[in-house]
Amino acid sequence: MASNSSYPTRPLGGSAKSIHIGRIAFGCMGMTWVDPKHYTPDQQAFETIKAAVDAGSNLLNSGAFYGPPSDPYANLKLLRRFFDAHPDYKSKTVLSVKGGMNVAAYSQKGMPGLQPDASVQHLEADLAEIRNQLGSDHGGKHVDIYEMARIDPSTEIEDVMYNMLSLSSQTYTDKSGNQQTGKGLFDHISLSEVGLDSIKRASAVAPIACIEIEVSPWERSAYDMGIVDFCSQQHVPILAYSPTGKGMLAGTIQSPDDIPEGDPRKHMDRLAGENFTQNLKLAHEFRKAAEAHNPPVTPTQLGLAWLIQSSPDPTNPVIVPLPGTSKAARARENAQAATLHIDAETKSQIDSLISGFQVAGGRYNEAARQHSKLWG
Repeated sequence: MASNSSYPTRPLGGSAKSIHIGRIAFGCMGMTWVDPKHYTPDQQAFETIKAAVDAGSNLLNSGAFYGPPSDPYANLKLLRRFFDAHPDYKSKTVLSVKGGMNVAAYSQKGMPGLQPDASVQHLEADLAEIRNQLGSDHGGKHVDIYEMARIDPSTEIEDVMYNMLSLSSQTYTDKSGNQQTGKGLFDHISLSEVGLDSIKRASAVAPIACIEIEVSPWERSAYDMGIVDFCSQQHVPILAYSPTGKGMLAGTIQSPDDIPEGDPRKHMDRLAGENFTQNLKLAHEFRKAAEAHNPPVTPTQLGLAWLIQSSPDPTNPVIVPLPGTSKAARARENAQAATLHIDAETKSQIDSLISGFQVAGGRYNEAARQHSKLWG
């Protein structure tokens, strides 16, 4: 399905194993999860999405809440306008949509209201609205992958999987041992921000197409927790969000003041005060290594390539970096990183650099951690 036939790909997992995605995916969130006055204009957004897909990044990642509380479906609306304007890209792309969150409460209360609800009634209503926003029942883009954005602590993960199966297009065996076919609201299941135990338990119920978690030179918990090894063994790709340190590798932010109001990065300890200064040092080291590379590459390309090549099985890398951008040139640059080979010496140097670096601060600030279900 990749638009660029020569671009390196890998299969999705489970029921989606016949679908190949580019080794670098494309995150759409940043175009709309900002103050409305900072939305990426349609023409610019469309050219960026086309550039990413044409370069080989054919998996698009969106969310049912990737907009401000006043306009939570902004990202899905943008994608509908994109596919309406460029209908040929519907067949060129794999669309993954995060959902399962209480969007109504988010609209009323902001981030504290954005809580998971994995009841089958809520998931069905959530999918109905996602499909409505995309125009799925009227010639719009279908939901290829539906992703539970956070684990609902009030629902056992096994029940979450059965609830999702009942709404999917899959034929499955229910808890009573009877064969059932879902309602066809989406095709394949994904989970986000999920821990190893939940992944194992979920996988025992139904095949998982992919997992989305944060992985970057600054965030290595997925390796330490055994998630990367397990997903590699199970052939379930990991969509690594924020792979460039939320803009630090790209050089788009040089101080906390560069982060606009309304941007979710305002809630992250690692991008605040002295923590930012410390963490930026790692980006500077990547810049030196990128300039020394033969031929020279950008720090972002080096970081993305390093992530891909940090998979346990180098012949079938499990890490699929998921960078986002609002600029077409940057989207092409990011995609090109999948073709970059880092020699053993450079890889070893970067490994040593990262293992010896002291990351400052947590992934989110204290207030955000109270309503963010991390590693569920």
